Amino acid sequence: MLHPRSSPFSRTAITLLALALLIGLLAGCGKKDDNNGDAAASPSASASASEDIPADTVIATYDGGQITEGDFAKYVGFMSIMQDPQIAMYMSIPQFKEQFVKQYAVYKVLAGQVSDEQKQDAQKQLDDFKAQMAEALKGENAASLQDAMKSNNMTEEDMYNIFDTVISSGEIIQAKQQELTAAVKDTDIKAIYDKAPSDYNVDTVRHILVSTSTTNDAGETVTRTDEEALKRAQDVKAQLEAGGDWTKLAKEYSDDPGSADNGGLYEPTVAKNWVEEFKNAANTQPIGKIGDPVKTDYGYHVILVEKREESTYDKLSQTDKDEIVSSIVDPQMQSYMEEQETKLNVQVTLPEAAPEPSASASASPSASASPSASAGQ
Repeated sequence: MLHPRSSPFSRTAITLLALALLIGLLAGCGKKDDNNGDAAASPSASASASEDIPADTVIATYDGGQITEGDFAKYVGFMSIMQDPQIAMYMSIPQFKEQFVKQYAVYKVLAGQVSDEQKQDAQKQLDDFKAQMAEALKGENAASLQDAMKSNNMTEEDMYNIFDTVISSGEIIQAKQQELTAAVKDTDIKAIYDKAPSDYNVDTVRHILVSTSTTNDAGETVTRTDEEALKRAQDVKAQLEAGGDWTKLAKEYSDDPGSADNGGLYEPTVAKNWVEEFKNAANTQPIGKIGDPVKTDYGYHVILVEKREESTYDKLSQTDKDEIVSSIVDPQMQSYMEEQETKLNVQVTLPEAAPEPSASASASPSASASPSASAGQ
């Protein structure tokens, strides 16, 4: 039910890669998925429409250089091992592949623009990466990592070269982000805050969620019509108003696993972290009074606001200020990256792609890269 925020530029490329390294090399390569055994070495990781394209085929040009299919395959292989095994599979979708090719072109050019100081920092990161690789190739997951590299046609040297490109370009991107962040003034932050100050109220609420689709104790999916869910929620409200116990009723009726065993309680929470309808109810319902069922994408919520701390700008936390700064800087960073593509005159020419793979939305890169606003969080 919580709705976390994230953004592509909220963390530097260096931090992302460091995290990916720890997860991918020291743990993830040995992780089993439910259907395919080793996730990193599964067939889906290496499946791609590019398999029959000669490695020397030029798939993109830009001012000062070009990208061949073989070169790009190394980049995709690296990302498949380090971040998401399904990236390679989704290169059969032209829109995804084109964007990845453009991204790689920008990274290659930016990597060549680092200052001496940035080059030294990138070298340190590369040395650390090599040490981590050496450790991983001797550890308990060594076979899994080797299989992942083999299935993606990657050598250790390939891994180092791509890491160097991405980490070096990350130095430039990080510097630009820091420049834009430093330019944000307190008045800019307050201007954003003033558009919706109630978003920063801190509310303590109880709620019982009646979903239109839930899972019973046997693991079976149970569906309800909208009318059935509303009627059930109204019944819950009536029981609560008659003195029913929140702990008992939440455990019996709530489809929110994140609060059902806690009397439906959400401890003090910044209102903007909830979905819109729930946030509005938390900010406007009279304190201590059970409101009418509120409909969201998750179903119907019976809500009681126990406490509300009205927000003022001078009480705004540094975390919230940082998020506002990110909301200002992120679009500027997106524009910066797009400007790099334009300046480089990146031209992508992809061979005819195979039909798109059959896969659920939840397995696609766009779905998996975004944090879900699940009822249980």
